[in-house]
Amino acid sequence: MTEKSQPSPIGSAYCPQYNTEAAFFIEDQHPSGLRHLVVRYGNGGHDGRAEFAAAIPPDWTEREISDLILRPIASNSEYPAWEIPARQYRCAKLFRWWAGEKPN
Repeated sequence: MTEKSQPSPIGSAYCPQYNTEAAFFIEDQHPSGLRHLVVRYGNGGHDGRAEFAAAIPPDWTEREISDLILRPIASNSEYPAWEIPARQYRCAKLFRWWAGEKPN
């Protein structure tokens, strides 16, 4: 039996968009071959879901991932910074939307 590796924790932060604590993990061995950012919400996130995941571009460093997580965002934003690619652009992979980068 093949064991699935557990995502590595990288931190947590309060998520005002969902009024809950968000715990962040990196999944290094995703079946797609790309690392994934995994976010687990204490009281549920978008549509009450307990977890959110998005592919991390191969060229992104740990610092870029942290910068995204900590990215200031307007208080009236419907989504946290890490969910904007998926929710607003329907993109399963993170990208630098704040720098004008387009999803691919």
